[in-house]
Amino acid sequence: MTREVVTLHARVLLHMPLVQLFFIGGVGWIVYPSVPLSTFILWCALALGVELLRAALAWWVLPRVDKLDPKRLHAAFMTLDALAGASTGLSAVLFLRHLSFVSQSLIEIILFSVAAAGVSVAVSSRYMTAAYSFLVLLGATIPWIGLHPDKSWAVMGLTLVYWLFLIRVATESERLLYRSVLIRQERDRIISTVSHDLRQPLHALSLYGAVLVSHPSAQTLQETRKNIDHIVRDLERMLADVLDLSKISAGNYPTQQNVFSLDTAVADICDEFDSSASAKGLKIRRTLNPVKISGDKLAVARIARNLIDNAIKFTEQGEVHVTTSSSQEGDPLLYVADTGQGIADTEQELIFREFYQINHSEEGTGLGLSIVRRLTKLMGARISVKSAPGQGSCFQVSFPPPPNGGIVALNLHR
Repeated sequence: MTREVVTLHARVLLHMPLVQLFFIGGVGWIVYPSVPLSTFILWCALALGVELLRAALAWWVLPRVDKLDPKRLHAAFMTLDALAGASTGLSAVLFLRHLSFVSQSLIEIILFSVAAAGVSVAVSSRYMTAAYSFLVLLGATIPWIGLHPDKSWAVMGLTLVYWLFLIRVATESERLLYRSVLIRQERDRIISTVSHDLRQPLHALSLYGAVLVSHPSAQTLQETRKNIDHIVRDLERMLADVLDLSKISAGNYPTQQNVFSLDTAVADICDEFDSSASAKGLKIRRTLNPVKISGDKLAVARIARNLIDNAIKFTEQGEVHVTTSSSQEGDPLLYVADTGQGIADTEQELIFREFYQINHSEEGTGLGLSIVRRLTKLMGARISVKSAPGQGSCFQVSFPPPPNGGIVALNLHR
């Protein structure tokens, strides 16, 4: 994030000498001929020199930004920003006493506007904004108080409020910038990972395609057909996960509020996985108490499906136990417990990240639990996990209660 801010700030600073020329020209138009020419020229040289120094540093940094320490660069730019703010604010210190009240007011308006413009020049970094705007406003305030002492407390108070307001604006903009950078990085990471994950099954399909055109034996043909079917199903699931994740991230996941039976919906999903569980020698045990739920049926089904699918993938022997019940407060609950490998404490939060896989397993895409977490958040539900290595895992989802309450069933805990 710091590197991103430094890069953006450097790009803006390349244009600042030209902007400073316009600022100097505007100030010169106001103060001429009241201010001694030598004083004005010295100030011009200082103000423009600082901007040229900032631009020179920016020009040097940009080609090397990936190799330099971003924190040191940030500190260097902040120091120069403070120097630029001081040279800009110095205009009021040098010129105000020579001007009429109207000209003084114009200079003050310009300086307060320049301080506000510093928010965008600092690309919303609150530290750069604070350093630059503080010295601009300090230079503008001190001579004004000296010339108009009867309003000193009001001027100092209003200036302080204005400075704090600028920092607040910069802070909020910084958060927005930070979020946009995270979204871009997440997008790049997802594209990179998905392209890698898609390349493997597509390569396998091309190999099996070569086998098919080579007139294989009946046994080889049967085995190849099964492998192709498995790969196609994996690709279908992968693309569905990516599309769902994309819709949720973009805020375009369609949801509808309906009241329905959680136990009935979960029972249907358990039936879907009976064959895949049996193929691994597992049993899906059901304890489905009648529970009413208010929410999006497709999203709830997706949550249950991903949890059950995940439990089967990481369980080699034993069972997957699916339970629906209600809490004492009436919240519908879904439990999916397994007798699988379990999850270490250090990984119990990481498993909800995109593409994270325990022990770098090749099972699945690493998106299932991430989608579950996002869907529960979208519905106002909560998900938690209790697990230990070698002792299986139990995922609990607590859904919001239906508006008029539902049937309160026995609350079962593993």
